[in-house]
Amino acid sequence: MFTHAQHIFFVGIKGVAMANLAHMMVQMGKQVTGSDVDAPFITDEIIENDLIKVIHSFESDDLPDDVDLVIYAASHGGKSNTQVVEAENRNILVLHQSELLGQMMSMFDTSIAVAGCHGKTTTSALLAYSLKKLTSEISYMVGTPSFNEFLGGEYNGRQYFIVEADEYGIDPPDNITPKFHLLHPDYAIITNIDHDHPDVYSSIEETKKAFQKFMNQVLQKNIIMPQLVLCADDKNIREISKELQKDSYITYGLSKNADVHISDIQTTEKGSQIEISSNLYDLKKTIVHSDLFGEKNALNTAAVITILLHLGFSISKISDAVQGFTGAKRRFEYIGKTKKITLYDDYAHHPEEILATIHAAKARFPKKRIMLLFQPHTFSRTEQLKNEFAQALSQADIVVLLPIFPSARETEAKYEITSEKLAEIANASHKEKIISVKSKDEALLQIDKKSENNDLVITMGAGDVYRLGKDILEIE
Repeated sequence: MFTHAQHIFFVGIKGVAMANLAHMMVQMGKQVTGSDVDAPFITDEIIENDLIKVIHSFESDDLPDDVDLVIYAASHGGKSNTQVVEAENRNILVLHQSELLGQMMSMFDTSIAVAGCHGKTTTSALLAYSLKKLTSEISYMVGTPSFNEFLGGEYNGRQYFIVEADEYGIDPPDNITPKFHLLHPDYAIITNIDHDHPDVYSSIEETKKAFQKFMNQVLQKNIIMPQLVLCADDKNIREISKELQKDSYITYGLSKNADVHISDIQTTEKGSQIEISSNLYDLKKTIVHSDLFGEKNALNTAAVITILLHLGFSISKISDAVQGFTGAKRRFEYIGKTKKITLYDDYAHHPEEILATIHAAKARFPKKRIMLLFQPHTFSRTEQLKNEFAQALSQADIVVLLPIFPSARETEAKYEITSEKLAEIANASHKEKIISVKSKDEALLQIDKKSENNDLVITMGAGDVYRLGKDILEIE
């Protein structure tokens, strides 16, 4: 339906996925406008470079008269946003961003979705980066503002379409339908399954059911098998795969049973050296070099190698294609250094992601002390996983803990958890490693006080903690 639309309006256009989709629509020749708050955001440059007019208001009267398609997401009230309601009252077509993505998939020869509770952004960005080097007609939509020198969303032809597939709900709490259930790709990579969104899924079993349904949707396309690329190391994926036909999926991982097997990982300050082999693809032990770090990123790289082998590319071309990828924005991203510290930024907001980042940092910088400035994201996640957070954070040498950054859909009074209580839980067994602060100014004072020469400092979380990077670099 959107192909007939000429003027597309994005409600909450500064969201990462929304800004990337808006850019793709501009590339497709559409008129694009949108609305959002009047505050700096990580996607501002994308929107400004496309000369997209942004209305700093969600008032119904500010919805332009000539709009013929409105796109919304869960932020800013979701479908109850006054501009979305106004569009429906005017009989203007309204689509959720995932509905738009789902409709776009039919335009492409081959569509590939990358799903998983952790690692999907890096994996989908690496796949897009690699395919850009292997072929000219590659379009993609990844949940990051940028990776390397590329934007997170691009329309560059119709041979391949790569989409980061999000398991979060369409419009919680009113509509908790998983967003990736609106997608019907030809192929899908599943990196892992975890209990990451307690406001949408009541348990890990509910999360597994959602992924199982998504996998079954992919298999309904009835194209040449296999259509699923699964991580053999993830126990939840292994449980679900027992219900699938064996010829419907291929696996990758450190497990010796994986179809594409990682037999060794070597890490230096410059990157990783991954040794892989595959009986399925008649691939003897081969060394692949990567600019990424850590075991999790080795798995992400193996996922990309596996799908590219399945698509018919040679291992020599694949090895060249994956090199040079330095990661998606806010995924262990180098920010700068002072005489005293080196600063990185990371989006990790789940205990498993925190552990993966800390392990990657230790592998890359074994002689550095690791200090985290962590901002928990959502009260629901922090409360349900408080013990796991405490354990994960304790793996750093020292942690400065900011107040919890809430979801717009949460009421703080509903929850008992606070950053102070999380620090108490962690410090009960880890001797005052965690310092809870009440403000960003206090956090900067603690970093100045507690940091030592040659420390690695990482701003971490899915909120706005990354904005403190400039201030940290000004600390003498």
